[in-house]
Amino acid sequence: MAYDKALISQILRQLEQQRQQHEAEAEERRYRLTRTIPRLGEIDRELRATSAKAMRIAFESENTDRAIAALRDRNLALQDEKRRILLQNGYPADYLAVACDCPNCRDTGYVENGLCSCVRQRVAAEQKKNLSSLLPVDRETFDTFRLEYYSTQPDNRFGISPREMAKSNYHRCASFAEHFGASYENLLLYGASGLGKTFLSSCIARRVTDRGFSVTYDTAISIFDQYNHVKFGNGDFSAASQALLRFRSADLLIIDDLGTEMPGAFHTSCLYDLLSRRLMARLPIILSTNLLPDELEKRYSAAIASRILGEFTQLRFIGSDIRKIRKKQRF
Repeated sequence: MAYDKALISQILRQLEQQRQQHEAEAEERRYRLTRTIPRLGEIDRELRATSAKAMRIAFESENTDRAIAALRDRNLALQDEKRRILLQNGYPADYLAVACDCPNCRDTGYVENGLCSCVRQRVAAEQKKNLSSLLPVDRETFDTFRLEYYSTQPDNRFGISPREMAKSNYHRCASFAEHFGASYENLLLYGASGLGKTFLSSCIARRVTDRGFSVTYDTAISIFDQYNHVKFGNGDFSAASQALLRFRSADLLIIDDLGTEMPGAFHTSCLYDLLSRRLMARLPIILSTNLLPDELEKRYSAAIASRILGEFTQLRFIGSDIRKIRKKQRF
């Protein structure tokens, strides 16, 4: 899974601040209690001296194993005494321990085999928050997809009704999200505006993010703008470079509104670069466009059309504009 390095660094810094806060709180509790219960301070000082005592034993004792065992027993006895004192004075037995939100990594962010699951969960939550600024991922889910907006009347051009086609597209997108990571597939969602392409893209983005994968969503216009900032040095170069890194390395890239950008050789070269990088790395892409498949070569190039038509599963959307249907229903 290609987690955003900048986002991981941000979360690790948050964990460090959180750990420092917990340590400061534990030290404040210890300072306050040892002033009223001096024996607790004596126990802490003796326990902190354990490492130095162990080193002296290793160099000076003739029977190291017995001496170390005696030191261990003494430490356990001191810890038991400490817990008893706390309980006798109405405090929890772990009152002076440094708290942590994650018992697995103790808020360090790492376990033996790499990043802790708590970091992955925070990354997923942050990604969902970022997606929410572009997509209504909290509202548009597979559970809220409604087939009743699609007509049951067969379309003579396709021999199938918009509802049957929408149902097929729904199941294909749900399967894509559920099996993401276990299989490799790219999707081309095409058809007129207002037929549910972006809705199903949002559903996929939420489900794949919830499963712990990195998802980057943006419109074609915005993506090409970032290429422009990096190529020609206008705008925020650093932010644009980070954006390009996400476009190229995210586990899933969703490009919406392909074909709404101004046509031109630069945009064609940007699209070719992005598609080629991700296809070579076998990193899935979802393209959403109003363009029909046979219009791709006219709009871009034969090389781009060949990659899309040869490497993407095509899902066509037909029917009436759902936005207009909803608007009529409100009045």
